[in-house]
Amino acid sequence: MKRLTFSLLKIIGISSLLRFQKKNTLTVLSLHRVSNDKDYFWNPITPGTFEKLLQYVTKYYSVTSFENISQLKENHYSSKPYLILSFDDGYYDFYEHALPLLRKYNLASNHNIVNDCATHNQIIWTQRLNAIFNYCKENRIDLSFLFNGKKISFQSHNGNWLKFYLEMYNLLLKISKVERLEILAEKEQEYSISPVCKMMNWEQVIECSESQVEIGCHTYAHDVLSTITDASILHKEIIQSAIEIEKKVGKKCKVLALPNGEGNEKIEEIVESSGLKYVLYVDDKINNFSHLKGSSMKDIYRINLVEESIVEMIFRIELFHTKIRKYV
Repeated sequence: MKRLTFSLLKIIGISSLLRFQKKNTLTVLSLHRVSNDKDYFWNPITPGTFEKLLQYVTKYYSVTSFENISQLKENHYSSKPYLILSFDDGYYDFYEHALPLLRKYNLASNHNIVNDCATHNQIIWTQRLNAIFNYCKENRIDLSFLFNGKKISFQSHNGNWLKFYLEMYNLLLKISKVERLEILAEKEQEYSISPVCKMMNWEQVIECSESQVEIGCHTYAHDVLSTITDASILHKEIIQSAIEIEKKVGKKCKVLALPNGEGNEKIEEIVESSGLKYVLYVDDKINNFSHLKGSSMKDIYRINLVEESIVEMIFRIELFHTKIRKYV
């Protein structure tokens, strides 16, 4: 029913009307995995859907890069609005599935790398959380966590796995890395779960860099930066991460994508002093040219995409969902 509704809205021209309103703006898409793997809590975009996405943006947008932002000119109603394809984390499936399609359509992109993932194939904490939840959902286990003396369980959420997952995800965002990883390790041990997820290595990252992929920083270990109080750790997560990326790929690193979109004023001060030029958030908004002008550090907003029908994805790109939420 939902797909039919969006198809009808597209036929009558609503998506075109929304796109027409993007004069003098930059749309940045936030992407992660491109794979046929299934994950109930964070479903990757399939290669087939990703190719349809590329066909859409190629037809209706001028696909560009952060490197070229300073050269962009304000567009008029008759020209295509600008768009950047921005990826996070450095999953191997980008190299396996996304990169060949980006090459096929001759499109530039941005990919923000976690150093520990490229060096040690580290599994990101959110991926470990998903593995726990997927295992328990598939095996009908009443998963529960003891958090600050309070039991939080699947049953206490009236059998709603997504609601339960989001509560735990948001709680884990607020605690230190040590506490977060202890909680995850305890559950992995309890259910004998060994999460597996292949990440790109540095050789593959360098090959991407040579194929119109602008490599940015997604911190050293994908910690939640807003929970870090130690200045030396923040320095490693942001500045040392960017320096190492520059040495590996031989190009200036100008982009920082905040893990889980979590930042604060202290982090922005460190970024501004580091030489990084763009800090990426995920707020489902677009960026105005007036904001992009000048040489100082810029906050960039992105629109998050996961697997769904291409017609609904199109409306998400054109901010239909954002506008509906605003007025509901």
